[in-house]
Amino acid sequence: MHRWRVRRWIAGGMLSSAALVAFGAWAVLTTPSTVVVTAADPDAARAAEFGFEVTGLRCGVSSIGPEDTAPKPAGQFCLLDLEVTNNSGEPKLLDSGAQRVHDTNGVAYAVADQAAEFLDDSGSPLFTEVAPGETVSGVLPFDVPSDVRLREATLTGPGSTPGVRVMLPEPR
Repeated sequence: MHRWRVRRWIAGGMLSSAALVAFGAWAVLTTPSTVVVTAADPDAARAAEFGFEVTGLRCGVSSIGPEDTAPKPAGQFCLLDLEVTNNSGEPKLLDSGAQRVHDTNGVAYAVADQAAEFLDDSGSPLFTEVAPGETVSGVLPFDVPSDVRLREATLTGPGSTPGVRVMLPEPR
């Protein structure tokens, strides 16, 4: 009789554990990690503490900076013109390394570090701390293959915010 009670407790514990694991998997799979924002809804482009507005996209740029020291892309530079608003109550820094653009096939491209360093040295406000309530404008450079067409960007706020996906305008 004692063995049956122990077996029931073990079976009940295993069943409960399996239910918790299944619920956890369901929660992870059904929770969106990003919000897709279309051009018709630009005010929704908020990633927790930061609000984003894409103001332009320029592709086909062959260098950034002075001729003799300018970083050169492996393909082409696409420059994302961006306005960032700090919606929090304290100064925040935009992590340029967390920002991505995506092509029409869904391939993601990170900010071109050397070009971003040049822009940072030239005093781009995107690479400085943004005061509460302040909106700054700047440019994020991406090195993408020459034959790529960009479709959207994933813009992420400070820390571990999931970010927003914003549809990109046609390049100028």
